[in-house]
Amino acid sequence: MARQQLDLARWARIGAFPRPTPLEEMPRLRAAVGAKPRLFVKRDDATLVGLGGNKTRKLDFVMADAVAQNADVIVTWAGVQSNHCRQTLAFARKLGLDCHLILTGDEPEVRQGNLLIFTVLGAHLHFIGADGDPRTYAASLAEKLQLQGRQPYVVPIGASVPLGALGYAESVLEVAAQAQAAGVEFGHAFLASGSAGTQAGAIVGAYVALPGLRVHGVSVSRDAASQQEAVATLTNETFALAGIKAQVTAAEVIVHDQYYGGRYGVATPEGLAAIKLMARTEGLIVDPVYTAKGLAGMLDQLRQGNLDDAEAVLFFHTGGFPSLFAQAEHFQQA
Repeated sequence: MARQQLDLARWARIGAFPRPTPLEEMPRLRAAVGAKPRLFVKRDDATLVGLGGNKTRKLDFVMADAVAQNADVIVTWAGVQSNHCRQTLAFARKLGLDCHLILTGDEPEVRQGNLLIFTVLGAHLHFIGADGDPRTYAASLAEKLQLQGRQPYVVPIGASVPLGALGYAESVLEVAAQAQAAGVEFGHAFLASGSAGTQAGAIVGAYVALPGLRVHGVSVSRDAASQQEAVATLTNETFALAGIKAQVTAAEVIVHDQYYGGRYGVATPEGLAAIKLMARTEGLIVDPVYTAKGLAGMLDQLRQGNLDDAEAVLFFHTGGFPSLFAQAEHFQQA
């Protein structure tokens, strides 16, 4: 029985970046690690808005919904060096909207990396400490804004809702067409998995367009069991939104949790090595919090020979390079 199709034209999008993003082969990285499969990168760091990244794909759908609801101010939350907050804020400015960022951490003495960009773009910043409850704070702030006569729209962390996850279904649909044109078949794909929307969307896209593709999430913040549950839940909600009669169980979701360093936001030796290797072989910059950990996981699995059953392996470059500057202490020597 043929699988159901996914017609993304059913949902409004801002159309804020050119599609498709590039798909590029990485022969020098392949040679450096002695990989048997061919290696490719999906350049979703090239989505333009707010210096690019995976959240832009999700926000293209989510912010269209905000516009449809006549929002005049966006409220969202994440960490002090959040890529999601950077891209959401830039989207808001592009659309002429105000933006409040709720940041789970303390205000540093010097603003660097993404936090510097928040300042340049003129966000309203709310530092609530590492133990703050951002969801409750966001709900309270939205209520206050409504009482002031504003029309707030709350974007959850990572824009990781079913509507946002469609953005990564779209990315995989692009990959399917690009792979067919290039005459290559992907067996595995790797991405950094945090708020679950990127991996959930990719699983939906693979179900529709690349059923042989195994989507590997490299956790950046929690244990595999917790992340598998979060991804499975959002995947099934996205299937439901798309009208696709399919479901996944948590056990079917592939998550590697041995590469994130035990705590969100910390650089790892393997991640730092991956940053330098990618830069020096392919001229691509990845960040220490997300993409470096996803890349480190892929490289380790390649070196172990665990991906040798595939003709080609895909890495989703989901952006995030500004946070590199907030951890400059790791790069003072070659």
